[in-house]
Amino acid sequence: MSSADNRVLIACAGSGKTTRLVNEALGQPERRIAIITYTNNNVREIIKRFGELNSCMPRNVDVMTWFGFLMRECARPYQRSKYSGGRIEGLLFVNQQSARGVAESKTHSHYFSGGGRIYSDKISKFVVKCEDLSGRSVTRRLRAIYTDIFIDEFQDLAGWDLELIRILLESEIRITLVGDPRQHIYSTNSSSKNKQYLGVEIINLARQWEQSGLCRIAEQMNETHRCNQAICDFVNGLWPGMEPMRSQTATSVEGAGVFRIAQKDVERYIRRYSPQILRHNKNASSYGSEALNFGIAKGLQFDHVVIVPTVPIEKYLTTGHLSHIEKARDKLHVAVTRARHSVGFVIDGESPIVTSQFA
Repeated sequence: MSSADNRVLIACAGSGKTTRLVNEALGQPERRIAIITYTNNNVREIIKRFGELNSCMPRNVDVMTWFGFLMRECARPYQRSKYSGGRIEGLLFVNQQSARGVAESKTHSHYFSGGGRIYSDKISKFVVKCEDLSGRSVTRRLRAIYTDIFIDEFQDLAGWDLELIRILLESEIRITLVGDPRQHIYSTNSSSKNKQYLGVEIINLARQWEQSGLCRIAEQMNETHRCNQAICDFVNGLWPGMEPMRSQTATSVEGAGVFRIAQKDVERYIRRYSPQILRHNKNASSYGSEALNFGIAKGLQFDHVVIVPTVPIEKYLTTGHLSHIEKARDKLHVAVTRARHSVGFVIDGESPIVTSQFA
């Protein structure tokens, strides 16, 4: 397999990337394909799409989470090349860096908790070491099982995950990476390794891989079938250096657009449009309606959305300065692009960004 067959697809919100992956898999029944994504919710969505398009899962396709793939297909089969203890019992998920200050030479305490579970921020590093110490047996085994690996939501990979991706790109397996760097609101780990490639900066790493002949940035899927152009215009303003999103929706409905909603008018807006309330966390008001946090809403879509802004988001809306949302652009992008027809921001006062007001 030539490295030139490896692809990177940049797919904006609502571009149909899940349908694209499923259709590609269905169109290649002679190949053995793994589709890997970050969360259990994403796995369920992919399997659901297979059911919608094919009535069942094809026999030549496996769908799994990133950590399930690391454990089942990479770490356990060749763990003895790095670790002389018993079978890896499972994962210990950590939010911060694990085993700080513990040298790698102390294999058990560097990689494992007391119960024999491997730290979630170290499992990719463990796999990379097993690959090296076993004479590339990890990727040889994967090649014997799969001809193709599709990795969805690749913008959420971090730390040693990216080193493992490079190794996969160098293998004889055809690799497809799919994601949207603008929707980086989760990370697989908090490792300091490759931290310069978090979020939208992962595009720079993809370009380096392309220059090295490991892959090609094959396509930027920037046409959304979800959001109208007013919503696209808003999110394009968040990312002035990136290829803009373009709407493919022609339907005009009442109340379409991006609006400011004064506090006193929120309940009236809710009665008229029945929007989904999105907020940063449960401490923000839900205005008497069912609300979702920004992160939980990822992957979902609604006709109308009302966003309860955080202080940084409100500062951005009232000043137009992107510096206020340097650490919040991804979440704001995700929240806004959940909407098909309208987005309402709960703010009092004027905004150079959102000039229309619900009245």
